[in-house]
Parts: sequence; C-alpha cells; structure tokens
Amino acid sequence: MARRRYKETDGQDRVRPKQVASLLSRIIQERISRGFADPRIRGLVSVTNVELADNLLIITVSISVMPDKYGVRVIAGLKSATGLFKKAIRDETVLRRVPEIRFKLDESIKSDAALDAAIRDGIGSFRVDPKGDDSDGSNPDGLTKRDGPVDVESSSNAFDDDLDRASEDREVPS
Repeated sequence: MARRRYKETDGQDRVRPKQVASLLSRIIQERISRGFADPRIRGLVSVTNVELADNLLIITVSISVMPDKYGVRVIAGLKSATGLFKKAIRDETVLRRVPEIRFKLDESIKSDAALDAAIRDGIGSFRVDPKGDDSDGSNPDGLTKRDGPVDVESSSNAFDDDLDRASEDREVPS
C-alpha cells in the first residue's frame, strides 16, 4: 500500500491554532473574571486578542484595562499569576504541552475611543445654527452661513436678485 503524501500548508490555512487560541482565550477570560487575591489586578480587565504560535508552544494574550492608569500594574499582576493560568489550562484541555503565556497591554480600545471623540468633536464644530446667528462668536463678520458655493467677489448674492424680481412679478394691478 502506497503512502499518501500531503503537501505542507502555510500557517494561515491551519485551523487547529485558531481553535486552540479560541479555547485558551475563553479559559483565561473566565479565570480573570473569577478574580484574584492580587491587589495589582483591578479595574475592568478583558482579553481582546489571543495569538498562538503555529507550534502551539507560545501564546500572546492582549489585555485591555479600564481605567488606563492601572494597565501596567495589571499586566505585572497577570504575569505573576501565570502559574494559575497554566493550571486552569491544564485542567480544562487535553493539550500535551501547556503553552508559555505572554501578556501585553492592548491600547486599541483607547485609540478607538480617541478617534470616536475626534470625529464627534469634528462633526459638532460644523453644525449650523438654523437661526443663522452664532452665539459663540466664531463668526465675527455677522454673515449668515449658507450651504453651497458662495461668490466672494460680489456683495450680494444672485439669489437675492431673483427674490426681488419674483416679488415684482407677483404684484397685480388693481
């Protein structure tokens, strides 16, 4: 009987590391949610991403911490609790080797919040008052804000001339 030969697949096509990473993410998040006696681990701590090496020996866990001021202390506390995480993984999985756990602080939520705030502030600065007056003093000339192109050269707008003509046309001789 001939042996079948399979060609090697690259790491992106492999499903097993993704499955194991998902399982380990759930286990680590559950252990964090149960709490620790370590006073360094405080605030809202959550697992945002788990990256597992192709050989399943090293796992990098991205941690988000709210408020931000506790971030460095929480990572130090989690690193010291690595043994507890390994024990939880060993008890809940059938992996031959428990991977080495590395924690890193994830700043993506903070940068996303800053981007949202910048967009919200940017949109808020372009709001036009329907009455046309600026109570904040940002329009020192007192000109009314208009949508669309404005001819800067002329002092009056073409629309004003059309309105004058329209009122003359409507007058009916008695």
